[in-house]
Amino acid sequence: MVSVLSGVPGLDDVRELVRKVDTARHQGVPDGVILEIDLQQAPPETAGFDPVAVVTGILGSSRPLLLRETVAAIHRAAEDPRVAGLIARVQIDAAPPGPVQELRAAIAAFTERKPSLAWAETYPGTLSYYLASAFGEVWMQPSGTVGLVGFATSALFLRDALDKLGVEAQFTARGEYKSAANLFTQDGYTEAHREADTALVNSLRAQVWEAVAASRGIDPDALDGLADRAPLLRDDAVTAKLVDRIGFRDEAYTRIAELAGAPADDSEAAPRLFLSRYARTNRPSMPTPALPGRSRRGIAVVTLAGPIVSGKGRPVSPLGAASAGGDTIAAALRQAGADDDVAAVVLRVDSPGGSVTGSETIWREVVRLREQGKPVVASMGAVAASGGYYVSMAADAIVANAATITGSIGVVTGKLVARELKDRLGVGSGTVRTNANADAWSSNAPFTDEQQAHVEAEADLFYTDFVHRVAEGRGMTPEAVDAVARGRVWTGADALERGLVDELGGLRTAITRAKALAGIAEDTKVAITQLPGSSLRDMLRPKPSSQPAAASLSELFSAVAVRWLTDVVEQSQRSLTGVNVLWLGASRY
Repeated sequence: MVSVLSGVPGLDDVRELVRKVDTARHQGVPDGVILEIDLQQAPPETAGFDPVAVVTGILGSSRPLLLRETVAAIHRAAEDPRVAGLIARVQIDAAPPGPVQELRAAIAAFTERKPSLAWAETYPGTLSYYLASAFGEVWMQPSGTVGLVGFATSALFLRDALDKLGVEAQFTARGEYKSAANLFTQDGYTEAHREADTALVNSLRAQVWEAVAASRGIDPDALDGLADRAPLLRDDAVTAKLVDRIGFRDEAYTRIAELAGAPADDSEAAPRLFLSRYARTNRPSMPTPALPGRSRRGIAVVTLAGPIVSGKGRPVSPLGAASAGGDTIAAALRQAGADDDVAAVVLRVDSPGGSVTGSETIWREVVRLREQGKPVVASMGAVAASGGYYVSMAADAIVANAATITGSIGVVTGKLVARELKDRLGVGSGTVRTNANADAWSSNAPFTDEQQAHVEAEADLFYTDFVHRVAEGRGMTPEAVDAVARGRVWTGADALERGLVDELGGLRTAITRAKALAGIAEDTKVAITQLPGSSLRDMLRPKPSSQPAAASLSELFSAVAVRWLTDVVEQSQRSLTGVNVLWLGASRY
């Protein structure tokens, strides 16, 4: 309709009105829209309650999209006939490989169907360019460089410094590859530590080189030579086919408009929309009557982010990083288990490990869910190592990104003894105790022989339990597990080859796997419930008990009210043609 009116004198106002009505009728998404995304930072895995975000939300600003929201929005846009293209500034300085890989897969899927373009002032590192290479065209400003330099990992060793300070490191590890304590106990790489880190960076390089070569039509063997000369200046980058064009932001936007079908002489006519705004126009997961292609039975995604601790942990906030409390994650799993509308659970793990007891608490709830007949799929994000693998190992299936850091099946425990340092500084200290081991973990004295023997026995027990539980969960023998355990970390791709992971992919792949295990067809739309809650309401309205929520009278009334409201909104959507309908809720996969 707009195209018919264009060019007709005196009808500009009518054309604009028609466009606004058409946009409103389609939930704020204009026809032929180009989506914009700023990727100077990788989307975060989680976002806890942030009072600053609440204030900015009230003022009209939208919070940054989470990784799962970004990926879901890009996949939806690829299928949305109103979306004509995607343009992104890709200038990520540093990020974990796994989430970048998950985001890249979504962009590559979009690029297979519609025009896309990446631009940057400069590509500061390997992962930044790796992400950009998934777009149909790659642009860079004249003064930029392509930092496709490869991968490196650096380790810090403090043993000599601690010796000089008068601090003694007393640590016990099970597994020669368990390198967490090497920071304190070594003055350089051990053979096992170097072997594991070398394999890790080589695996990441192979994955990135293969993807870049496929996207850009370059011989993979040539990339090592390019990396050895990187950062590459503009002429070398264009000659090597890493960059399609040198240009500025305005020129890149003109180009994507042309690719999206806008008139060559009026690229500004192509409407734009930030991906964060587009994502929030998505139709929500609301409790509606069963329809063809829709299932009442949904999937609960329980997100575990940060080091694992005993107790409640804390969500990410302006005051500090997140930690995953064993009690909090276990309660979320119990809540999912008690909900009859939840057909399966995806445990999304982004954790380097932490507390043995906290990890065991979560592991137990995963086991109980499976005993109830409710499938569990573990989805590994940036890292799911040590305790992060512990909580995953009992799942029906484990899905990891190829670049996920996982494994580290081992144990390390110990303490730093600062008695000599205190003496040098003239700091006096003393202990009064009731029993022989009451001060065993004090920094004032080393372990006694008896205490050290107890620590060794405890480490043996933890490691034996870990290995046997992995063997039980993965259908392997303890000997086979020990061969790939001993504290060694693997990429997701290497872990797949060794039986520690079942499938490569991100959260969407894990949800698809969970559907299959629950007997739900892959193309069926299901409601996604995100647990545990981190909203203001969750903080201000604590639960009355540890028992999972039951169908109380108030909750039953709320459910009936929501269902009634859903029916009203759906009827309104079918009958109104010029009204923007606002949907509230979670995403659908």
